[in-house]
Amino acid sequence: MNKSFVYLHNNQEYVVNITYKRIRNIHYRYKDGAFFISCHRLTPMHLIKSGLDKYADKLIKRNAKEQGEGDDYIYLFGQKTPLTFPGSVVFDNELITFDNKEQLHKKLKKVFLKYLTERNTHFASLMNAPIYQVKLREMRSRYGTNNKSKKTITYAMMLIYYSPEIIDSVVVHELTHCFVYDHSDKFYRLLYKYCPDYDILRKKLIKATF
Repeated sequence: MNKSFVYLHNNQEYVVNITYKRIRNIHYRYKDGAFFISCHRLTPMHLIKSGLDKYADKLIKRNAKEQGEGDDYIYLFGQKTPLTFPGSVVFDNELITFDNKEQLHKKLKKVFLKYLTERNTHFASLMNAPIYQVKLREMRSRYGTNNKSKKTITYAMMLIYYSPEIIDSVVVHELTHCFVYDHSDKFYRLLYKYCPDYDILRKKLIKATF
């Protein structure tokens, strides 16, 4: 169940998109002029709004900083890479040539999907987790989703901006859901077993510290 509403801040209206999950805390994000909130379905609206009042300025200022990509650059595995058109980049030891942004994104997606599949297989083997099909798509409010009924794990394309360590933390997170559906203490005990630095890496992920 999702919900959205208009939030007035400093005399400017912002769309707020709420996604209800089985999580304990409230997570706030701001992107492309809108706020994205993840929280438990029983979270009262006044608590959500008070958090917006507290964090809105900080989130907006943080978003004003350099993004994962611009007209003349893109972050790949946490490294800022200059772009020219036509041009080329090296990603995961593969040379990618392109004429425009659309072509670049298409080729990057193919290589990144292969990379994520390999990392997913690696950690699934370590964790004795089932091997699910790995998918990749644009997602604004999630970094990954685990669909046990369809046996698929879908990752967000924006993970390509981040360092391999941060990407691995998301992979382990989604694989942990193969054993524990919610975000209970049991979930985090298993998660920390295979990703001890998860909390540190999660903060970097949320703060877009590529």
